[in-house]
Amino acid sequence: MNRNHSGTVDRLLKTAVVICLVAVVAEACSVPVFRYALERWQADPYEVFVFHRGPLTAPQKAQVDRLTREGEAGKTFANVRVTTCDLDNEPDPDLLQLWKAQQTETTPWMVVHYPVASRNPTPVWKGPLEDSNITSLLKSPLRKTIADRLVKGHTAVWVLLESGDKAADDKAATTLTTRLAHLEKNLKLPEISEEDIAQGLVLIDPEDLKVKFSLVRLSRKTAPEAMFVEMLLSSEEDLREDKPQPMAFPIFGRGRALYALIGKGINNDTIDAAGTDLTGPCTCTIKEQNPGIDMLMPVAWDELVERLPEADTPLPPLVGLTGFGEEAGPEENNDQDPATDKTDDPAGDPAQPAATATDPPTASDGPEVADAANAVATPAVSSDNFLLLPLILIAGVVLFGTWFVIGRRS
Repeated sequence: MNRNHSGTVDRLLKTAVVICLVAVVAEACSVPVFRYALERWQADPYEVFVFHRGPLTAPQKAQVDRLTREGEAGKTFANVRVTTCDLDNEPDPDLLQLWKAQQTETTPWMVVHYPVASRNPTPVWKGPLEDSNITSLLKSPLRKTIADRLVKGHTAVWVLLESGDKAADDKAATTLTTRLAHLEKNLKLPEISEEDIAQGLVLIDPEDLKVKFSLVRLSRKTAPEAMFVEMLLSSEEDLREDKPQPMAFPIFGRGRALYALIGKGINNDTIDAAGTDLTGPCTCTIKEQNPGIDMLMPVAWDELVERLPEADTPLPPLVGLTGFGEEAGPEENNDQDPATDKTDDPAGDPAQPAATATDPPTASDGPEVADAANAVATPAVSSDNFLLLPLILIAGVVLFGTWFVIGRRS
């Protein structure tokens, strides 16, 4: 009798484990990583801390207000949020500890950190609270160029952060240009399943997806791009070297840097690997479980990313995504051929001295993104779904362990 009962429990536990594993596998989808990231992975907010003593003056408060949702940051859809800390008014212990790490007495003092989800404790930048520093954080001609191209359907925009050694930088640029052209001709996108199309996991006709890479060069000494340079250099712990080397960062999705290729690491094999990662099927739809780190991009992604007309029935929420919505982009951008658009050449735009493209310009300046009232938001996915995957994994482990113990005792 006990044997039969044990066998029944054994079978039930095995079935439960299989169901858990199937549910985990179901998190994968056949949409290419670069397109899924553009449509679904909302950029995480950068954290800006402003330390001061006593009430802020009117000009200082105006500077802080630029970083709020009601200020310039909100109007330009920049992924940033600001926290102020009055050191003379019982500051939060964690903020006080952060302040002590600054080793300065200058106030007001601004510290910029990567999004919490990145788990990168390295500060992006720190210095006095000044309008020029806030402007550099929120505005960047090169970041706008990158965003324009990504919205137009580029697989990735590669940023070559120059070392200052012209020969080394030119060699890296040549290697990248040649190999990226090779990948455009030879990389094949995965076939998107009918099920994923029916569930709305890709918002454009799969036939319109293509492999397209472009390259821009960025000098470390370009003043308008100072904050962007710091975001790139601090994105990994070993990128700051005594003797700078050229570095290449593939930027995809909504401004996410995959990882850096450095010096001799800029070669055909590593470029191929990055290209394959970006064009392969999205095996894990949860952004935090994929490599990369978000850049601060003042872009109305939801408004600009193209989507299909509304279906007759609402699409089911996608497990593991929190608050990700898609918004309709301007109709005139949907039909424009990037290959024939010559208006965003960063080398020819006096407002963009830092960006020099090594391939024909392929993106227009795009519509203005500063008017938040024009955005048409779609319903956000419930944040409760974010917990479903880890719960499934935990349940699977517990059930497997129980099955194993019962089997040993039997």
